[in-house]
Amino acid sequence: MTVRTEWLTGAEREAVYGQALTLLEEVGMRMKGAAVLERLRAAGAEVDDAGTVRLPAALVERAVAACPRELLMAGETPEQDVLLDGSRTFFNVSGCAAKTLDQESGVVRPSTLDDLRDGTVVLDATPELDVVWTFLTATDVPLERRELVEYYTYLTETSKPVVFVDCPESTAHVRRIFEIVSGDLARFKARPRLSLLCAARSPLEVNGQLLDVACEFAALGAPVWAYSMPIAGATAPVTPAGTLALLWAEVLGVLTAVQTAVPGAPVLACCGPGILDMHSTAMSLGNLESTLMGAASVEIGHHLGLPVHNAALSTDAKHLGLQAGYEKGLKVMAAVATGVDICSGGFGFLDSSSTFSLRMIPVDAEIAAMATRIARGIEITPETLMGGSIADVGIAGDFLREKETRRRVRAGEHFVPRIGSRLPFEQWIAAGRTEADMADDLVRAALAAREERGPRLTDDQRRALAEVCEVTITE
Repeated sequence: MTVRTEWLTGAEREAVYGQALTLLEEVGMRMKGAAVLERLRAAGAEVDDAGTVRLPAALVERAVAACPRELLMAGETPEQDVLLDGSRTFFNVSGCAAKTLDQESGVVRPSTLDDLRDGTVVLDATPELDVVWTFLTATDVPLERRELVEYYTYLTETSKPVVFVDCPESTAHVRRIFEIVSGDLARFKARPRLSLLCAARSPLEVNGQLLDVACEFAALGAPVWAYSMPIAGATAPVTPAGTLALLWAEVLGVLTAVQTAVPGAPVLACCGPGILDMHSTAMSLGNLESTLMGAASVEIGHHLGLPVHNAALSTDAKHLGLQAGYEKGLKVMAAVATGVDICSGGFGFLDSSSTFSLRMIPVDAEIAAMATRIARGIEITPETLMGGSIADVGIAGDFLREKETRRRVRAGEHFVPRIGSRLPFEQWIAAGRTEADMADDLVRAALAAREERGPRLTDDQRRALAEVCEVTITE
């Protein structure tokens, strides 16, 4: 048994998709300056002088049909591979926060390269986290060097697949990085270690340079995350239904451009809707409407045969507290139970994914693990019904001494928390350990293990990467 929830009827899914097609055909999407405009025109799209493209429904539908349902993001070794094939939910961190909640002082401050390094180390050591986005901005590194220094740090501190969230300044540098991490471009195409996020700018616009870079990377085999993050009431209609229609128009517009340039390119439909809180005038990702829109988007994407990402581990909370727990838990449970392929929002993030917290990573990992376990449901077989064992123990007996009890507990029959406590109250008081203390222990253990292990990649790879990224190796 696998738990699956349904939020939209088939007719409702078709209605959202149909409205998205109408928007693309009648209003269009601006892609000013993109080289792919001429190919879209040749494919039957109408392109005006402002770079607005009106896409016929048939062109969009052909693009959707050309997208592979299975999508591979390769790790340094096959053990870290992420294959989106509909069989399970994976998790990734969120992206590019410029603020960090300091672990020691509790003060929010600009993020640094040390924060980026420590965060990558802890994420790499977190088994529930599968994909690392470029999640922090190292504000203490000069702007002209920052991008490449960050790339070097990510790739030498994690063996997991990596996604570039911001558009790279130099595709030549990144192409060389592809070769270094994979050996050559042919091996990169077979096992793409790096992906690129191509985000629309709501409503109905995508940066032409970013779109061209996405097409260039797609031609090399890098998966493209076609991302829409509309804000209901601000950059999108106030209704969840209207925001869904706009979101899917933007995802499909980017997807169609990439597929027109590179037929059969691996494209992931990414849905990160928010709302404008009219009381605070702040953008909210922890709200319930985003949860509903995210779950609905998973259904729509799967209805179209696409792998789907959703920002489903978000919170508006400012610290590790009650609000962070209930918002993240409810949101991720809805997405996982709907069958989302991969979700973010994300590990270690607070304040609508604008502030990073190292301590939050292990807590988010536990929330994700619990949601995944619930969605897996109950296995009902003759073996798990254990009729023979019940008969052997008989009336008024106990199962504690049964061999099968020991075997199954050791095999993971019951979920065992690392953060939460199941001690009796008096023992918990005597232990004097809170959830934050347990999270801090896991963070410290991950950082200590990294110092003992050393950096990722081979010595030759690190030297080559350091040369491209203009980094001086100190270890």
